[in-house]
Amino acid sequence: MTSLAVARRRAEPVPELGSLFERVRQRLPGREVETLARIRETAFARFLELGIPTQKAEEWKFSPVLRVINRPMALARRPDLPLAELSRWFAGGTSARRLVFANGHPLPELSHLGGLPEGVRITSLSRAIAEMPGRVAEVLAGLDDGRSFTFLNTALTECGALIEVADGVEVEAPLQLLFLSAGEASATMTHPRLYLRLGEKASLHLLEVHAAAVPGPVLTNLVFQIDLGAGARLVREKLQLGDEATSFLGRTVMRLETGARLLDNVATLGGGFVRNESELVLDGPGIEALLNGVYMPRGHEHVDTLIRVHHRAPRCHSNQFYKGVIEDKAHAAFAGKIIVHRDAQKTDAYQANNNLLVSDEAEVDTKPELEIYADDVRCSHGATVGDIDAQALFYLRSRGLPKEAAESLLVYAYAGEVLERFRDPVLVGLARQAVLERVPGGEMLEAEGLV
Repeated sequence: MTSLAVARRRAEPVPELGSLFERVRQRLPGREVETLARIRETAFARFLELGIPTQKAEEWKFSPVLRVINRPMALARRPDLPLAELSRWFAGGTSARRLVFANGHPLPELSHLGGLPEGVRITSLSRAIAEMPGRVAEVLAGLDDGRSFTFLNTALTECGALIEVADGVEVEAPLQLLFLSAGEASATMTHPRLYLRLGEKASLHLLEVHAAAVPGPVLTNLVFQIDLGAGARLVREKLQLGDEATSFLGRTVMRLETGARLLDNVATLGGGFVRNESELVLDGPGIEALLNGVYMPRGHEHVDTLIRVHHRAPRCHSNQFYKGVIEDKAHAAFAGKIIVHRDAQKTDAYQANNNLLVSDEAEVDTKPELEIYADDVRCSHGATVGDIDAQALFYLRSRGLPKEAAESLLVYAYAGEVLERFRDPVLVGLARQAVLERVPGGEMLEAEGLV
């Protein structure tokens, strides 16, 4: 590839962003720990070297990330929030344990980690750096995916959590990670780093909620590393409730060992620019990974989903089921890929991406892919794009529903097919309410008792 082609695929950070590390390095957690300081310096140098991907880069073809990140930004400060109002985003019920962050800063007064079972360690990143900097260094250095935003996260991260569950421990109460953003007069950013390790036959129900507490231009650049031991079981549910000024870049890298079980549910119901990336490696036989998602951009919002599932071992099952509702002048993109490696015989893998356009100006780009190197597999993939089903609409109108109410009910039910796969009833309630707010005529559906 020519140097000109490479140059077109990336852009240099603006000078203010390029010099940011020098301005803040002396106040980052762990600055006095030589190993951590060196890891941060190397990571920021790699970020500058790689630059910011343009739409000439294949994986960013449908996402104009330059306009989101390549501008002067400061690290977000801890905001002064009305704490009594923040509980509306709590999920998991009264038994849930919880870590709460505002602009990346821990809020211990709202967090609750008491009474954890023996063998469970949950530590905020800032505390982990103070108490076990060597372990944090292992985590930060343990992910080198060649992605510029991962290196930026490593260099600038101040917040997040390390979650480790010992072999055989079943955590009965859900754990919620709540990230709140609060905008300021100028653009700010935060870089959460999360690490989760479930030991052999351990289990956990994890709830991850991102919400805009105060409107404003805040970028969240999150990296999540997940390791599931043999026979471990993880239910992970993510709800995104940003506003038109917030931006979210999230990358989750998961490694699953023999017999592990994963249920990964995502609902993206707000955010001016949202990019969710998931990279899964099924690294032992008998693994099951179920990935479900729904996204509903409206106005001028943009939602991009990228999924890569690597089948490296035999007799594994994966299923991707994603649905989109795109309104107004919004844009969505979905790129899912299943890679079946040579030794992954008896693989059973599926992928479906269905999209509903409810506006003539709405747009979606979908790209499902299969890459198969084994010969004894059962794999399929597909994508659909369409508008509201005319026959279903006629049926509802023949039962006396006005056209707008009938259309809204169909859209609500369309999105609800994914929400039915969520496990936490409180989170489902929050998601359904957000869907109603995004469905034209949603208030009417509630007023008439149709939902």
